Amino acid sequence: EEMAPAGIELIIGGANDASFGATVLVGIGGTAAEAVGDVAIRLAPLGRADASAMLDELRGAALLDGWRGARGVDRDALIEAIVAVGALMRAHPEIRELDLNPVRAYADGILVLDALVVV
Repeated sequence: EEMAPAGIELIIGGANDASFGATVLVGIGGTAAEAVGDVAIRLAPLGRADASAMLDELRGAALLDGWRGARGVDRDALIEAIVAVGALMRAHPEIRELDLNPVRAYADGILVLDALVVV
């Protein structure tokens, strides 16, 4: 298979919790996701403003806007994916967990490289 080009790696996920219901998570992802622990979490469903605020909350948010001369990522594509995960988790309570990690973000879109769904 062709290798995906380098980009900023994020995690987008969701869970259906017995106490809280559907939740959505976004954070700096890839192999460093657990080590770094840079995440934002919201209850689903959520709108575009909520998803944008989640990205702004990340300690690594500067990476998304272009760091040291790099191009910024397609925030609209990330926001759309975060909102879609929230809608999916809310519509399908049988999904216990959803992990999209890594999600590579580029200046012109995103690419989900791996996914895990637990029902």
